Amino acid sequence: MALILTVPPLLAGCSGGEPTTEPTPKIAEPSSSASTPTPVETETPEAENPEDFIRRWVKAGDEMQVTGETAEYDAMTPECTPCQDFVENVAQVYDGGGSAEFAGSRVVRIKPVGSDPPTYDVTKDLPQTVINQGDGGTRTLPGGRTTIRVTLGRAGRRWVVTHFGIL
Repeated sequence: MALILTVPPLLAGCSGGEPTTEPTPKIAEPSSSASTPTPVETETPEAENPEDFIRRWVKAGDEMQVTGETAEYDAMTPECTPCQDFVENVAQVYDGGGSAEFAGSRVVRIKPVGSDPPTYDVTKDLPQTVINQGDGGTRTLPGGRTTIRVTLGRAGRRWVVTHFGIL
């Protein structure tokens, strides 16, 4: 499972019309006994949408395969049996002294197919993957295009994957 995180475009705004001149506020001189105010965050970050979460989940799977670090992907899939099987397989390879050669996947399309629960078909291009076993053996998985069906759920305020299957 893999996904390359896409970088959202930077947005810049401009306004039309005539510039306005506003009076410059006068700031009182700070006294030696006055404390410096602590900056307060005024904006609440928007909640992650399902498609962004799916992209992040695929990226976490890609990174897990090449690093053997399972914590991030595992946290995104606590109740997903196929996901946990994937975590276990990766952990077994790395715990046995193995590794994987995997260039990462590319998400081609995310298509909503159901809303209750939120379900998406995710089409990805996968490169060939070489799994180096700790005993010196290797296993090669072919590259190609695949589509998986991903079902999401909520754990508190965050998304989690509850199931996925290859179509």
